[in-house]
Amino acid sequence: MRLSLIRRATISQIQKLIKDDLNILKVDKFVLNVKAGSGGSGLARYDGVGGNGGDVFFVPKPSLAFADIKSRLKNKMKIRSDNGGNATKTTLIGQHAKHQFFDVPVGIEVVDRDNNVLIARCSKPFGRYLIAHGGQGGYVKTGYKGARGEALDVEIHLKLRPNIGLLGFPNAGKSTLLKALVPEKSVKIAEYAFTTVHPQLAFYKSKNDNNSSLLEDNMFTLSVADLPGIIEGASQNRGKGYKFLKHLEYADVIVMIIDSQGFQLKNDLDCPFRTPLESVSLLNKELELYDPKLVRKPAICILNKADTLDEKQKKEISLLISSLGTQKWVDDVPEDLRPKTPMKFEHAIQLSAKSKDIDEFKKILTLMRHHLHTLSDMKENPEDRRAVKKQFI
Repeated sequence: MRLSLIRRATISQIQKLIKDDLNILKVDKFVLNVKAGSGGSGLARYDGVGGNGGDVFFVPKPSLAFADIKSRLKNKMKIRSDNGGNATKTTLIGQHAKHQFFDVPVGIEVVDRDNNVLIARCSKPFGRYLIAHGGQGGYVKTGYKGARGEALDVEIHLKLRPNIGLLGFPNAGKSTLLKALVPEKSVKIAEYAFTTVHPQLAFYKSKNDNNSSLLEDNMFTLSVADLPGIIEGASQNRGKGYKFLKHLEYADVIVMIIDSQGFQLKNDLDCPFRTPLESVSLLNKELELYDPKLVRKPAICILNKADTLDEKQKKEISLLISSLGTQKWVDDVPEDLRPKTPMKFEHAIQLSAKSKDIDEFKKILTLMRHHLHTLSDMKENPEDRRAVKKQFI
């Protein structure tokens, strides 16, 4: 594995990026106004050429916190590069302006806000990513007028790269599962909808106890992202919307959590009750509307709250679990609720996260290690940083 990938996957690096004691991602987007320098004026009388304006580059650096971008810009949220020098009688070639280099965290994405086009994915540590091009200095073909530098509003997006992304309707038990998986994690759990307001991250470490067949060499650590609950119609900006699904784009595995008793946001006519099967279909549909690639990721379906079911309901859930291993489950869903591309779940299980009865889920994580880029808890080493920098410059 390349050194840069190892460094990016350390727990300490992820914690520094988020910079929150509870690993809660409160800010994942900034809007900046970026303006490159304009070209200097030429001098027609002496055929003088103006200097070029400075470009604006973003330089990804390890160990930078995303939230610090605002403070480093002193809350102005503007980045400027200098203009090129004008040609003069004594200096017929104007001086080129220096480029502006702004350090950003590794892995951010920069999007032109006006046309929603990706400008750069800043993934290589110490690389240089051109964001705005400086204007050319004035010369004979431009009438000796310097060109203006590019000016644009950009969105800087931080996208988590978890091994496991938890997805589900409100109150399905995502946070409860996270707490059962990582007991030492401080997690807010309540009976009302939208308890999870911001994405939160935890680190699950496999354990080698007397009841485990794991050898020490096979122990591993995974990052788990718990996202706010999504609801039917999120793509039309209902509930919390679905913009936070961007944190699943780089997830290794999506874990869909379903309430085994079904779901209803509130007891209103415009909030119909959805069965567990319909819940799977609607979540599949919302994922597809956000990004069709997400429904092709490796996925696990968890039918939660098994402790609340009677024997008849448990049998119904068992039949549902059998069908989720293929894409034929969609045939039993009403046509208006069907996604275009039904997900195929590599594993589907029922459990009770509240009872902390999740051993089967832990075994599945071990079986799916071939999908998971497990984390390292190695400490930052200055020699590693120099090696990475040398590799990309």
